[in-house]
Amino acid sequence: MNLHYFDFCQQLERKLRIEEPLMNQAGRWIAKQIKEGGHLQIFASRTLQGVAYEFWQQCPELVPTHWIHHPAAGIYEMIEGTGQAIIDQITFKPTDIFLLLSNEGRAPAIIELAQWIKKQGNLLIVITGFDLSRSIKAQHSSGLRLFELADLVLDNCANLNDAVLTIPGLDLAICGTSSIATMLLLQQILYFSVYHLIS
Repeated sequence: MNLHYFDFCQQLERKLRIEEPLMNQAGRWIAKQIKEGGHLQIFASRTLQGVAYEFWQQCPELVPTHWIHHPAAGIYEMIEGTGQAIIDQITFKPTDIFLLLSNEGRAPAIIELAQWIKKQGNLLIVITGFDLSRSIKAQHSSGLRLFELADLVLDNCANLNDAVLTIPGLDLAICGTSSIATMLLLQQILYFSVYHLIS
């Protein structure tokens, strides 16, 4: 039996490599803001919370990082107005840089957070399923999706329902890749950030 999932992930990795200039730019921005006394603030929608938490745990002291907690484990993120509960817990400085993760990039809570970040004048990096997000309707009354608020967008190549493989005879797609893709992007951004910090 072939390792179809491994094969798919190899193809995915080749796609992600194309984004090297964007990952490098993200690393440059993060390093610059840290040198100016800022922190990296990271928040994720419900499906990518585990990835965000793991990344936050792994960041070295050289890259001061705050993990923004998602109230109620994100179960209310589709209700407009709930972004304020996220914003209320944030302590920030003008030199902080924000990194938001969301496959679809359309939940009202994360849109409200992104709007607030831009209103404060902070830099915003987004990892999202770019083609997916462009193909679906916004769920916030502003009509905006996350990529439209970002200063820099990286594509984790997520698709709808995050299922990439089928099995002959079974009318069902299985096996997601958005967590793997997002973590690859994050770890490479971390590498570039540290590289630019010590350069």
